Amino acid sequence: MHDNRVGRFIVPFDGSPNGKLVAALNPDEHGRGMDMCSINPAFLGKKYRYAYACGAERPCNFPNTLTKLDLFAGKAKNWYDEGAVPSEPFFVARPGATEEDDGVVISMISDKNGEGYALILDGSSFEEIARAKFPYGLPYGLHGCWVPKKYKPFMHARAIYAQFLGNS
Repeated sequence: MHDNRVGRFIVPFDGSPNGKLVAALNPDEHGRGMDMCSINPAFLGKKYRYAYACGAERPCNFPNTLTKLDLFAGKAKNWYDEGAVPSEPFFVARPGATEEDDGVVISMISDKNGEGYALILDGSSFEEIARAKFPYGLPYGLHGCWVPKKYKPFMHARAIYAQFLGNS
């Protein structure tokens, strides 16, 4: 994972030919390595304040931290556990949430002992709430997503179709 800087790219909607890249965070604030960013899905296409990402606690060159970025304040909060390799974090809003970061951040973790668990962090404080251990290890680089209950019939139909095609 290369050294990165966090910025915002402003897309001009007035017909101007060039956008503008604006620095949003000092690289020392987040550890310099960032990848697999996500935001609260309710803010897609809108101005958002918080982003969640995998980071690299140096001298490591692969993702070994989870980071909450506050793009307005220019600050970051990090979760780190020696030997843990997190997957991309995804944000799940609390039902009825009124604040952008009111919910949880979930990441699948490959642990140093070869074990795996789901990590749940408070979306606001970024403090650990819980770990749900799996009875098996997880591969590094696992991707995940949150599927709200109202979309589960669609996901079930998709799984049946994949089996039909032999792509289970």
